[in-house]
Amino acid sequence: MNAPETLRSLSLWVSTAFRAAPSTTVGLAVAVAFQALVAPAQAYGLAQLLDGIAHDDDGLIKLGAALIVAALFCFSLMAGLTQMLERTLSDQVHGYIHRDLLRMSSGIPGIGHHEDPRVADKLAHVLDDVDDMAQSATYMMQIVAAGVGTCSAAVLLASVHPLLILLPVVGMARARSAAFAARLRHRAIDRLMPRARVFGRIVEIAATPQFGVEIRAFGMRAFLLQRLNELANEFSAAQRRAALKGQKYEFAVRLPFGIIYGLCIAFAVSLARDGNATPGDVALVVTLAPALESSSRMMAQSVGTVANMMQIFGRYRWLNDYAIAACAEQTGVAPAPTALHHGITIREAEFRYPGADRAVLSGVNLFLPAGSTIALVGENGAGKSTLVKLLARLYDVTDGTIEADGVDLRTLSLEAWRARVSACFQDFTRFQFTAGESIGIGDLPRIDDEAAVKEAAIRGGATQTLDRLPRGIKQRLGKEFSEGMDLSGGQWQRMALARACMRRDPLLLLLDEPASALDPEAEYALFERFAAASRDAARRSGGITILVSHRFSTVRMADYVIVMDRGHVTEYGSHAELIAADGHYAELYRLQAKAYL
Repeated sequence: MNAPETLRSLSLWVSTAFRAAPSTTVGLAVAVAFQALVAPAQAYGLAQLLDGIAHDDDGLIKLGAALIVAALFCFSLMAGLTQMLERTLSDQVHGYIHRDLLRMSSGIPGIGHHEDPRVADKLAHVLDDVDDMAQSATYMMQIVAAGVGTCSAAVLLASVHPLLILLPVVGMARARSAAFAARLRHRAIDRLMPRARVFGRIVEIAATPQFGVEIRAFGMRAFLLQRLNELANEFSAAQRRAALKGQKYEFAVRLPFGIIYGLCIAFAVSLARDGNATPGDVALVVTLAPALESSSRMMAQSVGTVANMMQIFGRYRWLNDYAIAACAEQTGVAPAPTALHHGITIREAEFRYPGADRAVLSGVNLFLPAGSTIALVGENGAGKSTLVKLLARLYDVTDGTIEADGVDLRTLSLEAWRARVSACFQDFTRFQFTAGESIGIGDLPRIDDEAAVKEAAIRGGATQTLDRLPRGIKQRLGKEFSEGMDLSGGQWQRMALARACMRRDPLLLLLDEPASALDPEAEYALFERFAAASRDAARRSGGITILVSHRFSTVRMADYVIVMDRGHVTEYGSHAELIAADGHYAELYRLQAKAYL
């Protein structure tokens, strides 16, 4: 990390606490500074008390006693206040960072970053570091305390003799050793982050109920435990090597400090014997040296913490920069059309995932007429879902264009275009909201419109699902809540289909394997309803419905069928035309029809 990046990470670290809770941060800084002055004040008070006793000076005795009592009182008062403020600030920063991560990740326009290992590693790091980031303000206050304690001790030691300033100087050298040890540790962690993601995924599999059946059915327990042990041993070995090397370096600095500490005490005693220092000065050196050692140790730990925080907030800053850059790339501002009059044209479209050598779609040329119903078929991995996501602009083509009535989609406002698109994806989300909310989020402005939600449920085939819920659309879904109710796979899918039906007259309705959890008869009946609804919508807005399915009994109802293979379009036409052409589609259709005989 170069100097400008380090300064930006440092600035982000400091500013995060102030943005999360400005008044709490200032209050904690003041309390910590007062607390750090306690040890030097007590040492100075003890020196004055001893000198007062030695010289029978009541003024010095009273001053020393007052300083000691005041320091003890301040410590008692500030200790409780500091703990309360630290807990409060930690909670406030924790909430702020989670909100900010949600803002960043959800603000990225597409989903390409999910397939970028570089981004995935950074995000995994940041998610692992959230708790440390929540404590970052506390770590910052440790630096404030160490700095105040060290500086005040240095001033008092210099008042006895300028040479004694050597003790805090050598103590500060420990900061460099701590920073070096922290860098070694973080380099080891960075190298192992891809393996750490594997470790985390295995833990998630072991702890998630949906994987429990297969884990037990295939006897995977021993296999998973062995894999976890191997990864844990790998992490431990790398971190142990880094820690050992850092400890050697720290010991090389700690030893001179101990020697100089002893020499400083001997020097103060020598000064007192020669009449150049008082007994109180000797007591000051003896008392301050352990306090200084403690401050130096805290400063060393703080510098190690700084190195740690620079790494953590460096990744946090990197993600923020990535999100800003991704948003800046979306330059389209034109409004989305309210209706399609001609259709969608795809010209020489190509798409490849970040860092991939091979394009998953290449040379795709298609025309999707306004008001049509289109089926996408092909083997797994043919590129069907990728094409659907390009039309929704979850990705943008890496070459070529996709145009709506002759206008490149990239020139349109992304939010405006997506507001004119609705979808049900094969990897749909099981939102554990109320049933009404789970459907209503398909059109957020109408989420509380019960009539609209129930109408969408009818179109999506979810009416029976709602009727079986004890509280209807008010029923909380999911087993993670005491009052929640779980659904079967088919019922969850019907909820997702109903969600896709919430938007009025979308220009694109994308159904990517929308009925994979339903039986063929249910899918056929469902698509009949969609086809009828699409014809009505087509008359009003020219909307296009695109269906991805492996069931040809459903596909044949579409106006057009697109056959894809290995990222290319190989056939295009109506069901009757493709059967007459006697190509790959006709072969697949006959094979599937034979299976049902």
